[in-house]
This record gives sequence, C-alpha cells and structure tokens, in this order.
Amino acid sequence: MRRKRSKRASLARVSERGVALIMVVVAIAVLTVVATEFAYNSRVDLQMAANQRDEVRAYFLARSGVGLSRLLLKFQRQLDQIQIPNPASLLAGLVGGAQAPGAQGAGANAFQPASMSLQLWRMAKVDCYMLQGMVNEVEEQKGGIGPRSKDLDFDRDNPEEAAKQRQRKFGGFEGCFQTRISDEEERLNLNKLDALALAGQVQLMQSLALFGDKRYEFLFEKEDSNRVKMAPTDLVLAMRDWVDEDEVQSAMNLSGQGEPFVKGFADENGLYDRYDPRYRAKNARFDSLDEVFMVHGVNDQFMAAFRDRLTIYPDMNSRLNVNSDDPMILALAVYSVADPMRPDPRLSDPIFMDGLIQKIRTARMFAVFGMTVADFVNVIAQAGVAVNSTILNNPQNQRYVGDKSSTYRIQAIGEAGSVSKTITAVVRLNEGLGTLVYWREE
Repeated sequence: MRRKRSKRASLARVSERGVALIMVVVAIAVLTVVATEFAYNSRVDLQMAANQRDEVRAYFLARSGVGLSRLLLKFQRQLDQIQIPNPASLLAGLVGGAQAPGAQGAGANAFQPASMSLQLWRMAKVDCYMLQGMVNEVEEQKGGIGPRSKDLDFDRDNPEEAAKQRQRKFGGFEGCFQTRISDEEERLNLNKLDALALAGQVQLMQSLALFGDKRYEFLFEKEDSNRVKMAPTDLVLAMRDWVDEDEVQSAMNLSGQGEPFVKGFADENGLYDRYDPRYRAKNARFDSLDEVFMVHGVNDQFMAAFRDRLTIYPDMNSRLNVNSDDPMILALAVYSVADPMRPDPRLSDPIFMDGLIQKIRTARMFAVFGMTVADFVNVIAQAGVAVNSTILNNPQNQRYVGDKSSTYRIQAIGEAGSVSKTITAVVRLNEGLGTLVYWREE
C-alpha cells in the first residue's frame, strides 16, 4: 500500500511540474505580446509625433516660400516702374532730330520714355537655397562668435559633410521648400466676358480663338455624360450668362462695334434644368476656377485642356501679356493685334503661326530691357501681317495686349522628413507685398 501511495505521490508531483511549465510558457508568451505591443505603440506614437513635427515644419517652410516670392514680386513691381530713355529718341538726337530707322512702326510714341519689361520672377529661382550663401557669409563674418561658433568650426574641418547637412536646412528648420511663380495675366480672364465695349470685344475674340482652336475640335464632337454637346460659341455664351447680372440668355455681336453681347429672348437658367439637382446661373463673377465646372457644357475634358490657360483673378482692366511662353497664348496675342479689317489668311496656317511665334521668341532673347508691346508689334508687322492701327499708333496705351502684369500665382511646396505641404496663393501687386486674393493649403 505504501508503494502504491508513494507512486501516486510521485506521479502527482510530476503532473504539478508539467502544469507549472505550461503556466510559465503561457506567462512568458503573454509578457512577450504585451512588450511587443507596447514597443509597437511606442514606435507608432513616436512616428506620429515626428510626422506632426515635420508637418508643422513643412507648413512654415511653404509659407517661407510664399513670403520670399512676394518679396521678389515687390522688386518686380519696382523694376516695372523704372523709366528708361527710348533708344529711338537718343538716336534721333544724335543724328540731328531726324527720325530713327525703324521708329515708324511705333508712331509718335516711339520717342517717349519707356519702362523695363524684364521678368525678374522668371529669372530668379526661389527655394531654400536662395539665401543660403548670404547666411553663410554673414556667419563667417561673425568669426565664430556666438552659438554658431561650433558649427563654423565643423564647417571648416569637414566642408563636404557640412554641405550635406546644409542641403536640407533653411533657417532653424530641417527641410526645404520650392516655389513656382506664374503670371495670371498670361492667361485668359473669364471674368472679363462681363466687360463693356472694347474690353469685352477683345475678350470675346480671344475666347473664341482659344476654344475654337482646331487642335481641340475633338472636345466638342461628342456628347458628355450629361448628354450635352456644345460648340465653342455656345460655351462662351454660357460663361457670359454665368457672370452677367441678368437672367436672359445672351447673343453675340460679332460686328466689332458696340457691346460684344446683346440680350436674347430665352431663359438662361433653362440650360440647368436637365441637371440633378437643378440649379441656376450665378449671375456674378467667378470666385475660383473650380466654379467653372458648374457652367453648362464644361466637363473634365474641357478643363484638362484649358485649365492652365484660364484665370479669374486679374483686374478687369488687365491685358494679355505678350511675354508668355505658351504658344497658344502668343497666338492669341497675335490675333489680338492683327487688323480685323484686313484679315490675313496665313494666321490660320499652323506652319506660318509657328514660324511667327519663333520669331517673337528670338526677338525676346535680344531685347535688352525685355520685350515691350512695341517690339511685339514690330515683329508681327515685319512678318507682313497687317496690324490694328489703334495699336500701331499707341502701343503702350491700348486695351488689347500688355507687357507687364500685376497678378501672380505662387505655388510653394515645403518638405520636411517624409511630409510635404503645398500652399497656392494669388497675389495682386500694389503697396507693400501685395494683396492676397486667393489662398489654398494642401
């Protein structure tokens, strides 16, 4: 009996040792899971904190890009106001008052002082490296005095490594920013479809020329998803009805005299009854380019083709800038200055137009103070195209085209770590750093 009891006791002890081992293994497994989860949560929290820190850095780096761009545009405005003697008048004085060769194309205004048309914003690149050389020079002039002395010693001992560290720094932030400045007056201002008399006639002609370009005929050949098929003329009328103040559908006056649009007889809101939900025309000017999508007949394909050539931000008195790099905008400028009473059939020839645009670009390269309207008109006249006499006699004080702008778009991208922030701002130059008319953060 004692042997049986001892045997049972030993078996019980062995069984207890097996349970203890299982409990230890389970406990270790639970602790491992808890520790792993804790470490994972710690890494996630740390990364989230780093991302939030980098997001703040990227945001203020982007704002730094906007600020530097506005400062550059202020210098641009000051440059535009500088008056320079006209070379034609200087040459006329040297030859004893005779009119200088080539001055006939600009009329009497050829001898008046002109202003510079240099595009400083296009020449300078605004990014985080723009002021780095200036900052480094100031730090070196300090001679190592102050909290930056250790960094300066490190720069002298390890110039290559220091250059790598400075590559992604701006001020007190680790990161960088890049900006892109574009001229809003090198685009077609849709709000000017509501302009009166001459300005409206010019805008109507430019709109029909842009939307009626043969390269984009395919946009108007088929119905869109709303079963709407529009012609370029119908689309221009729909945009005009969106921004005008009445509720009557407009009609075009293509005679070139008087108001560009006249009142029709139909209800302009009837076009929007087919949409679900139905809505009405705004009868006020556009506030953003996204609003153009609401105009009857405008779809994704249309905006993909023309969005970069449209704007709504410049002043109603603004003129299409002849210093654009866009060939379609240059073509619009050529159509604008051509004499409508003596149309040149060669302007509808793409080969001739491409050659004329190339001549304009070549003349711009050799313009010491930038291409003015007079220079632009002379290139077209020398190509044998009849120029509107109003522009020919007074190139600086007409309503068709211009050589300076006052409204610019700034797109600044700030980058810190793996985070990037984009700020898009539209600035209208006046006093100080200009007036912000649009601001968007992404």
